[in-house]
Amino acid sequence: MKLKSEIELIKMELDKVEDIHLIEAIKNLLAYGRAKRYDASLSPMSKDEYYSRNTLSRKAIESGDLIDQSEAREYFLGKDG
Repeated sequence: MKLKSEIELIKMELDKVEDIHLIEAIKNLLAYGRAKRYDASLSPMSKDEYYSRNTLSRKAIESGDLIDQSEAREYFLGKDG
């Protein structure tokens, strides 16, 4: 099975789908796959990386270079939507 040809076949079939429930199911399946791929990529950070990120965070706080929590939420919700 060649991956590229399988993807193209799926794309052609998707162009024909008009059932909203099937589209939602496919979207959920894709979101699940992205979440699993993300979970698999997680690993503990080293102490050096932790301290480096901590330093950057403290500098951002001191300089006021921050965004509101609602702005962050909107940004991340928009990435998957």
